[in-house]
Amino acid sequence: MSVKKHRKDEPAPEPGIEPATSAAPGAESAEAPAAESAPAGEAAAVTPEQELHRQVADLNEKYLRARADLENFRRRAQRELAETREYTQAATVEEFLPVLDHFNMAVESAGASADLATLRQGMEMILAEFKRTLDALGVQVIDAAGAAFDPALHEAVATEPSETVLNGHVLRQWKRGYRMGARLLRPATVIVSSGPPATESAGPT
Repeated sequence: MSVKKHRKDEPAPEPGIEPATSAAPGAESAEAPAAESAPAGEAAAVTPEQELHRQVADLNEKYLRARADLENFRRRAQRELAETREYTQAATVEEFLPVLDHFNMAVESAGASADLATLRQGMEMILAEFKRTLDALGVQVIDAAGAAFDPALHEAVATEPSETVLNGHVLRQWKRGYRMGARLLRPATVIVSSGPPATESAGPT
């Protein structure tokens, strides 16, 4: 009976006014993060113009990096090429140093002796040493005497008639040619035969 009495004592709600209801647990806390996240979303939005600027800046950075890498590669290649050239030149000079030594000895011997036979022998030794050096470097002599004229290997300076050498063949070799592998160092300088000399026709009898 005490419960019923307590309910009668409660004030009745006034007409037109809805009774206040208590909020569901957690509803207020769920609305708060949504309200707080709205400004953050607006700040994170990127306009198309800003995105374009970002892409341009990124491409410019990549271009500068690639340009720097290319410049470093070019400098490194030039340095390596210069070192290779210097090494090759030094190795070639070292091969010819013994030939120079023989020349110096020949000159000293010529000044101390008037014997032409000894001088000739010394020059022959130098020539043999020089040929050995060329062989060691892979240099081959082009011996064109009597061969058919080849413009890829020979350089003709004149033509002469010949009874013994066929037309278009090398009559005499003036300077030897040299090549190293497939590379022509110097063509052989030659005189080419034009065949038998023309005979004058006999006059009327």
